[in-house]
Amino acid sequence: MQILVPQQYTKRQIKAAELKREEFRPSRYTSGSANLDNMIELGKAVLLCATHTRKFNAVKARYSAHPDKKLRRVVGNCDVCQEHGLSFLFLNERDAHGELMKVEKFKRSLEYGHRVSG
Repeated sequence: MQILVPQQYTKRQIKAAELKREEFRPSRYTSGSANLDNMIELGKAVLLCATHTRKFNAVKARYSAHPDKKLRRVVGNCDVCQEHGLSFLFLNERDAHGELMKVEKFKRSLEYGHRVSG
């Protein structure tokens, strides 16, 4: 498949864009656990089915469940077995801390906010 790119980009920029696009496309020879290892190495969010969640050591991988309780279980494909269904969402510690700060900031604004009617 050929991508049409305007001439304002250099060949190096085009090559970088193609590599970025294919970054998460595992080949048919990539095992599910290797795909999971790649996602952890890149610091990306991980979706795991109930079976693989029990096998996943989040502390060792420096991951944690999503801070928002409504986003801990999502519908999607497991990153190991590609089974579609209800999955658990894990974020790396850096992103989880950022999301936790957002949730706490929202709760704080609700606590100190007030309604203006008129």
